[in-house]
Amino acid sequence: MIDYIAELNHENQGLDDVDKMSIEHYAFNLSSEVILMDLSGKVQFSTRNPEGAGQGLTDKADYMDNTKFAYNSYEYKEAGKVIGSILVGRPKSIFSTTEDKRFFYTINGIYLIAALFSTFVGTFLKNRISKTFLKPIYAIQENTKFIEEGSYGKVSDVGTNTIELSDLSLAINNMAVKLEQQENIRKRMTADISHELRTPLATLSSHIEAFLDGVWEPTPERLGIIQNEITRLTKLIKDLGDLSSLENEGARFEKKEINLSVLFSNIIESFEPLFHSEEITLEKSIKVNILFKGDADRLNQIFINIISNALKYTNKGGRVYVVMDEDKDRIHIKVMDNGIGISKQDLPYVFERFYRGDKSRSRETGGKGIGLTITKALVEAHNGTIKISSEQDEGTTVEIQFDKNEDLDKTSRS
Repeated sequence: MIDYIAELNHENQGLDDVDKMSIEHYAFNLSSEVILMDLSGKVQFSTRNPEGAGQGLTDKADYMDNTKFAYNSYEYKEAGKVIGSILVGRPKSIFSTTEDKRFFYTINGIYLIAALFSTFVGTFLKNRISKTFLKPIYAIQENTKFIEEGSYGKVSDVGTNTIELSDLSLAINNMAVKLEQQENIRKRMTADISHELRTPLATLSSHIEAFLDGVWEPTPERLGIIQNEITRLTKLIKDLGDLSSLENEGARFEKKEINLSVLFSNIIESFEPLFHSEEITLEKSIKVNILFKGDADRLNQIFINIISNALKYTNKGGRVYVVMDEDKDRIHIKVMDNGIGISKQDLPYVFERFYRGDKSRSRETGGKGIGLTITKALVEAHNGTIKISSEQDEGTTVEIQFDKNEDLDKTSRS
């Protein structure tokens, strides 16, 4: 500012009205005030009131506003000679003009609105994310802790609209149900195995003790009882061994082409006298010349087990209907009876080893609780499926399906 005024004064040999107007604009652009004084201190020009000197206002105090501006005094020289002084006033506050204030308030208002909006959006998103993701995740985590502790009954459904979390929660809940079922089956199986072994061993022990004490004579009849119990134990152990071998894929099968129609018909014929003696009607519908590649002894075991079950659990005067048929891809076998049936709560567990829903369906009919378990393992070893549908007191249907063997000679089917 000082250099600019000195330059104007030097070029024009003094300051004319145009120079003074230029100084006014320059000072305005810098938001400043300029007061020009001679050596005696009288005001010659002021940007605040350019006409003031002509009106007799010659004291600098008449042009100063100390509330808004801070003034500094500088020497005013011409050709190295001091010819006066210049007061330059700069605003004490950044709000030197109304426009400055308006800009300040506007920009800070925008910042405030943006901050409030950001806070609102952040809070909304936080609550939304917490409700959508975090709460279900915490609930799922709590369910896994219940499973870890074995408290399966405490596992609860997790309500969420997120598909992935919903699927995860459903899978964990299903796992808890399965684990609880397996735990119950394990406890029940342990008790049943203990009972199955305890009964024949107790019989053997009591008979042998009676023989040793001389209470009983070792007659053929009593020795026969011992032999039956030993046979029962041996068969139970053999069945358990076979089941373990099947489940561990260690069983050996001698698979060869079999006329399944003939094999099944022969089994049914062998059962006809037993059905007749129990006054149960046995009907059959077997398609001829159905060929299948499998182990004949194992297939015999499958069919004998399901037909003997139908005989055991059908009352006198009842009816058993046996069907064997085939379509383009599969062989279908059904054994249907109108016997005592299976309750809904027991039906899902009929293939579990040693499971008995109704104790009347066990020892009185000779069952050990693993017949259907072995049957299922044998069917699956032949790449087949088995399922049971039943209504209590209405009857049971056992359905077995085998995939046809593609390597069989198709001409032999005709």
